[in-house]
Amino acid sequence: MKSYFSTNRVLAGTIAVVAVATLFFACKKEVTTDAVTNNENDNNTLVVASHETQVQGMYSDLFETAAIAAVDQNVAGNVRKADYADYANVTGCPSILISSADPTVWPKQLVIDYGDACRDNYGVTRSGKVYINFTGFLFSNGTRVEITLEGYKYNGIPVAGKNVISGISYNTITGVKYTSEITDGRVSYADTLIVGYASKKTVTQTAGGGTPTPNDNVYSLEGNAAITYVKGGPAGSATITTQSPLIKATACKWVSQGKLLVAYNSLSAVIDYGNGVCDDKATITINGDKVREVTLK
Repeated sequence: MKSYFSTNRVLAGTIAVVAVATLFFACKKEVTTDAVTNNENDNNTLVVASHETQVQGMYSDLFETAAIAAVDQNVAGNVRKADYADYANVTGCPSILISSADPTVWPKQLVIDYGDACRDNYGVTRSGKVYINFTGFLFSNGTRVEITLEGYKYNGIPVAGKNVISGISYNTITGVKYTSEITDGRVSYADTLIVGYASKKTVTQTAGGGTPTPNDNVYSLEGNAAITYVKGGPAGSATITTQSPLIKATACKWVSQGKLLVAYNSLSAVIDYGNGVCDDKATITINGDKVREVTLK
């Protein structure tokens, strides 16, 4: 069975986007008497935080892709399809192959083939293949989903690794909840910069589950991640942990609340996204004293 869809990037308020907001550090210039080495370490900590957010966004996109494909192939189960079924059908890609259309046959595999380049209506270009294995309907309690990649690129950036989705629950009152674990992640920004990545995070819908449209949906994300620099980048490795859950609302482009703790070498930095006000600002506090304002774009 084969069909086509155009991935919905208007789902800026659905599950995957909780961590998609990419950090670009527009730091205010500071007068400091610190040694150059300390300043370099501070800047490296900012780079690590930026990479974690960017990389997490690329992997989070896979769940949204899986959800839209599952709805398209009738293997999503009892879910409000309005959240995952806005297909513009402008492009003839990607193609989807399903191992069995029989609703009684499990497990199933979906193969999403983006070809050499498949650009959706929201400006994201993908290529390569995504393999998705389901033990049951996607939004049925207890279903386990494994996502693997073959020659996959996100906006031209090669992305590898395995994504396991578990602990899935869904109802029309509270919405959706699931845990996403990334293992053997690898993002190749260039020949000179390759980032290794692993994470385990839980996404919980906290508002909007009982309304007919996704416009009032709110999601909470918490968990941890680890970054290593396979090639290039700052020396060493880093861990990232949520100090308080990150909050992302459909109606806001940015994460508006929550804190991340970034531990890099001997340094620690706390990224504070604010108190729930929708704006593009956050602060980073390094080693408890140096505070920098950053702009989320």
